[in-house]
Amino acid sequence: MVRSIALFLLIAFPLKGREGWLTASVPNSPPANQLQTDGNACGPACLLDAFRSGGEKWRSSIARIKGTTDTARIRAIILGAGRRPSQLDPTKTRWSKRAGVNAIDLADMANELRGERWMRTVKSSVFFKKERETQSDLLRRTHKQLASALKRELPPILLLRRVAFRSPQGSNQKSWLTIKGHFVVLTGLPTKLPRGTTSFPITYHDPWGGYQYKGTIRITDQQTSGLPTLVADFPKSKIGRDLVRKNEPTCLSLSSAVGLF
Repeated sequence: MVRSIALFLLIAFPLKGREGWLTASVPNSPPANQLQTDGNACGPACLLDAFRSGGEKWRSSIARIKGTTDTARIRAIILGAGRRPSQLDPTKTRWSKRAGVNAIDLADMANELRGERWMRTVKSSVFFKKERETQSDLLRRTHKQLASALKRELPPILLLRRVAFRSPQGSNQKSWLTIKGHFVVLTGLPTKLPRGTTSFPITYHDPWGGYQYKGTIRITDQQTSGLPTLVADFPKSKIGRDLVRKNEPTCLSLSSAVGLF
């Protein structure tokens, strides 16, 4: 009887996270699947996912979106906030079938989906290495910002980029070039980082199919030398793999995020 009651309480009222680990308010909410709507709908799908994985105010905000299925709600987000003029180029809409959406416009869309204007403002944050900043400094700065955002009850949306070390068209000079971008929702990470660490694990929701995965954010190594961001080791990710040339150095780059920064 006691075990049955304990099991009921664990299911009905899940723990915020184990000791030393931060999680989203509702870490086991069903991941949204962009493929049921559009191949470039990862941004709107992540908005739906992040809001319903967040605190009560954020869940209430997304519950106002009309539709009985994720497909209907993602389409409603696209046809509403996604069709308004882009902050970067007012002649274009924030979301397009060809290009998807950028992080700055995604933050604007998130703010328009809030139930109340007095709720915290969603912003985009860039995670590129600053002048005189080491990769270890960048790792700690990135972790601190992501952990702080997660504590504010709206899971951050991470912008990952598949990059390849290649020469731009018309040039012989190789550099790390972006070949594909993708948004995912952060659902968990360590509360603190040990001194001298070079990486930290995370859990996340991937809208490409709607899955819960584990991954690692780490500093660059010899194979990724010169990359101005951290590396995202996500073994399950298929982002841009089909666009990589044979024997070409490649990795996933964590370039920015959308959240309560």
